[in-house]
Amino acid sequence: MAKCRECGKDLPKTYITDICLECSKANMKKIFKENPEVKQAFMETIEELRKPQNVKKMADDTVKFMQAIQSAQIKR
Repeated sequence: MAKCRECGKDLPKTYITDICLECSKANMKKIFKENPEVKQAFMETIEELRKPQNVKKMADDTVKFMQAIQSAQIKR
């Protein structure tokens, strides 16, 4: 079982990173506190992603991606 590189807590096998969620959140808060412009840019990006036309585009892109994977699996 892997351990968090920050606090040493055991990570579940399903984690693909080497840092736990709590430490990751703390790091993000630290970055946002030290760099307000990064926080502003992050918030603007999230708001942009929530617009209906962008949500539809993301859903369409995800469907195309999954169809391509399924198509590749069928050909094997």
